[in-house]
Amino acid sequence: MGAKTLELATIAETAIIDPTAQIGKGTKVWAFVQIAEHAVIGEECVIGNGAYIDQYVRIGNRVRIHNKALLYHGVVVDDDVFIGPGVCFTNDALPRSGKTRDLSGKKWKVGKGVSIGANATILPDTNIGEYAMIGAGSIVTKNVPKHTAVCGNPARAVGAACYCGNVIKQKPTTKKSTRCELCGESITMFERGKSAKK
Repeated sequence: MGAKTLELATIAETAIIDPTAQIGKGTKVWAFVQIAEHAVIGEECVIGNGAYIDQYVRIGNRVRIHNKALLYHGVVVDDDVFIGPGVCFTNDALPRSGKTRDLSGKKWKVGKGVSIGANATILPDTNIGEYAMIGAGSIVTKNVPKHTAVCGNPARAVGAACYCGNVIKQKPTTKKSTRCELCGESITMFERGKSAKK
C-alpha cells in the first residue's frame, strides 16, 4: 500500500488526517488511521492500523499506539508510552444517545514510560503515573500511581513496575521501595512522589 510523506512524517494513503492536526517528524501513520482536528502527535511515533485519535488529543514523542486503539478528546499522553491494540480511552462518564456534553475543560494524563496492554479500557478523569503498567483487558476506574502494575476489572495493584518492564510481585503494604531483580534499579512503588531513579 502506498504512502505519502507529509512534513517528514510517513502517512499511509488511506489515513484520514484533519488539516489542523500536527504530526512530528519521523512519525509513521499506518492504514485507515483517523486523526481529528487539532490533535498533536510528537516525533518518532507509530500509529497502528485503524487507530482513532480524537480532537485535541496530545501525544508525546516515541509513543507506540497499536492497531484499533481509541484515544478520545481530553487525553494527554507523555513520551515513551506503549498503547496496545484495542485500548480504549473513554471520555464521558454519563453517556446518553443524542446528548453531547461539554468536555472542553476535561484532561487526563498518561505519564512517561507507561505500558497499557491490549483491550484495556481507561475510564474518564483517570490519570496513570509514570512507568505504570496496565494489564491486558483491565478496566481502569481510578488513578494509577507511578511504577504500579495493575490488572483486572476493576484494575487493582498487583506489584511494582520497573523501568525495564519487569513486574515485581509485592503487596502495597509490605514496603514502599524495592529493587528490580532483573536490572537492579531501585524504584518507589505505590506512591505519587518523585521517582527514585538516579
